[in-house]
Amino acid sequence: MKIGKPLLAAIAAALAVTLLFTWLPHASWQQGDKRGDVAVFRVSSAVRLTNSNLVDVLVAVKLNERLEKAEWSNGILSLDMRVDPISGRPSLWFEDVEKLVRVSFLQLENVKRVLIRMVEKQQDDAVLLAAVDVRKTDEWLISEMQHLSSADPVHDEQWRKRLRVSFTSAWEKRFGPAVGYSVKPSFILQSE
Repeated sequence: MKIGKPLLAAIAAALAVTLLFTWLPHASWQQGDKRGDVAVFRVSSAVRLTNSNLVDVLVAVKLNERLEKAEWSNGILSLDMRVDPISGRPSLWFEDVEKLVRVSFLQLENVKRVLIRMVEKQQDDAVLLAAVDVRKTDEWLISEMQHLSSADPVHDEQWRKRLRVSFTSAWEKRFGPAVGYSVKPSFILQSE
């Protein structure tokens, strides 16, 4: 019976400590009136791009294609977008460009320039197909951003100029030359 009393006391003490630990998270003195998410898990969109939140911002964009490389330096966001050599479609690639431009200039306040390279992975190396260069100082960002989702930079010369799209010989070999139409906005046509 000498072992029974200390064993019973140890079990009772362990039970008391367990109950205390389960009660602690619900203690009113710890949380006060703030009963909500823990700060680590609270969703908040970034306003400034930094090296520490670069991955989080880009993962939140939900792109069709994968980003192979991302670099942030002195207000310039440089991205290499890996495009599928078999099933890749330029319309989806430029949809991703639109998403990246929107996040960079509408959500983030410290991005001055976005450089996007569309790179096709092949067996031994990577081939550059096209490049896009958009700057915060571009006037069309203010007046024409809402039309970017319906833009066709491959065929529309005006959008090619706005996005500063450069096509390589590899692009022309795969898709043909990037020639097409140029559309004047309706407000320009009315004033003529």
